[in-house]
Amino acid sequence: MATHPKTFLTPEQYLEIERKAEFKSEYYQGEMFAMGGARWTHNRLVANLIALLHQQLRSHPCQTVPMRYARSGGGHRLYTYPDAIVVCGEPQFLDETRDTLLNPS
Repeated sequence: MATHPKTFLTPEQYLEIERKAEFKSEYYQGEMFAMGGARWTHNRLVANLIALLHQQLRSHPCQTVPMRYARSGGGHRLYTYPDAIVVCGEPQFLDETRDTLLNPS
């Protein structure tokens, strides 16, 4: 029985697809993984977490945001959408699109 080989994407191919997509996907080691939609309880927990972090970080040069970030290491690249990211200092972005954070804390 023949199997279909996996198609691996470069990070650039992933970003081109993801930036046009209607639904979010994450990327790891050349593969895209569709994200499931979050439910009400999850979204309320995330909103409360972001509000709490925002209040705690008011006197610090830090911000809390829900956005994609990229990480490299060990020859692998990861693009993921955590529920909340804290970034301290000036945010660094992948490119001029400013939709992918590189320096979460």
